[in-house]
Amino acid sequence: MKMRCSVKILMLVNWKVAYENQIPEGKQPPDYVVPGHKYWFFRYLPDDISVDVVDIRSFPWLEHFEKEKIRFYIWQTLKVLPKLNQYDLVLSHGMQSGIVLCLWRRLFGHGKYKHIVFDIGGFNSAKEEGKALKLMQFASKSLDGVIYHTKSQITYYEKCHQWLLSKSRYIAFGTDAEYFQPTGTPIEKENPYILCVGYNKRDWDTLLQAYEKLRNLQKGRNQDGLADFPKLKLIGKEKLDRKYDGVETVGFIPVTQLMKEIEKATFCVLPLQSFNYSFGQMTLLQQMLLKKAVIAANVPSLRDYVTDGQDCLLYEPENAEELAEQMDRLIKDPEFSRQLGENAMQSVREKWNEKRMAQDIWEFCREIVR
Repeated sequence: MKMRCSVKILMLVNWKVAYENQIPEGKQPPDYVVPGHKYWFFRYLPDDISVDVVDIRSFPWLEHFEKEKIRFYIWQTLKVLPKLNQYDLVLSHGMQSGIVLCLWRRLFGHGKYKHIVFDIGGFNSAKEEGKALKLMQFASKSLDGVIYHTKSQITYYEKCHQWLLSKSRYIAFGTDAEYFQPTGTPIEKENPYILCVGYNKRDWDTLLQAYEKLRNLQKGRNQDGLADFPKLKLIGKEKLDRKYDGVETVGFIPVTQLMKEIEKATFCVLPLQSFNYSFGQMTLLQQMLLKKAVIAANVPSLRDYVTDGQDCLLYEPENAEELAEQMDRLIKDPEFSRQLGENAMQSVREKWNEKRMAQDIWEFCREIVR
């Protein structure tokens, strides 16, 4: 296909966006569409690119079935089928928003447009056997390109999707450095807390074990016991299986409030188990941009983005003892924690920002569409 002077893109996202008349407060750019304003990272790209965004909304009963039962979105693709050939390129963010179109193209032809998937979850959690893998292998053969944000995912393609090796591109994830800027909100001193943010795929068990070890360590060495000792605040985890001393749980909060909670925290912890696909990157980079020291699991999705001991502290996944040691290290050395936060902010601004990601995505898209 020859590249025209203008490029029309259809973006299929695997979440709901707000279609607004003006930029809303309290929402990040991926979460809204406003006429006259380019969507999300497309605002960094040339003016002759036009983008239409279709989210996952459908009928309440179908939305529930798609999200909770089959874990991919049918109606999203069905409603755009009649106008697909109006576009040069279709971008599916996640295979949940891409598999139906992949299957359609395998069965009925590719059409004039190209199709690229952002492979966030390793197609289906990087499964290497079973019926789900066979379905994904059949579907992925229709793709024109794949973008992934975790370097080690290439080993999964080598093993299970070899035909994608020449069509795939590692592009580091980037966070919006314009939106996530420190406000100068001071760290909470009277009621200090360690913060963990996340709504799913967090290794709560290891974190809670580590925090309990940390409290016991503090009791043993301090005559005042746990006076002024940081609590553990979990945002996104509404309730636990039982009561844990010193632990507070908070459900969903708006992003503007979340940013203040991050800035006030003594430091942040990102506890993850090890999987060979992308998760936790947005949380990590947002906290780093807010100049916060972060202790994170040394998992494939994160290790590409940090340097241990310079802009982040890493621990072995599911190792509560090591996590407790790293938490204790930051509590005992506030200056080191402050310096980690400073370095973290600079790292993201220089290397892992959204503008750089957008430019790399566009370069790859041009290669596919030309």
